[in-house]
Amino acid sequence: MALRPLFETPNFVISHDAAHQWLYVTWRGEYDCVAAITGCILILRHVEQTRAHKILNDSSQVLDGWNEVARWVGENFFQQLTTQGVVAVAWVKAHDWPAQAAIDTVMQYVTQPLVDTFDDTVTAYRWLDNIR
Repeated sequence: MALRPLFETPNFVISHDAAHQWLYVTWRGEYDCVAAITGCILILRHVEQTRAHKILNDSSQVLDGWNEVARWVGENFFQQLTTQGVVAVAWVKAHDWPAQAAIDTVMQYVTQPLVDTFDDTVTAYRWLDNIR
């Protein structure tokens, strides 16, 4: 996987894999409502610019702070991804229990695109690579 960084801070990285036409997003640390929504907006912007149709969303290093935005992410953000042409998201779950619980809450509201959660990036990568 040849990744080209598109946006990078110590807690948030968006990279593009042109060969697969997907984004690889890494979240680290704690997020408040504003930071989480800002990250989602940045993802949408880069989906539009790259025309990526899949996302590997790695939240394995995320800590608590997503409860306030869980419903918005599930209902609005994922719907906007679909509108932008994203067909699948492989989501690596947080190791931190409160953050993992927030991801489970998000998943209750997702209707599209195709989203599945994983415990590790290798399994998530393989699943995403097999989605056509």
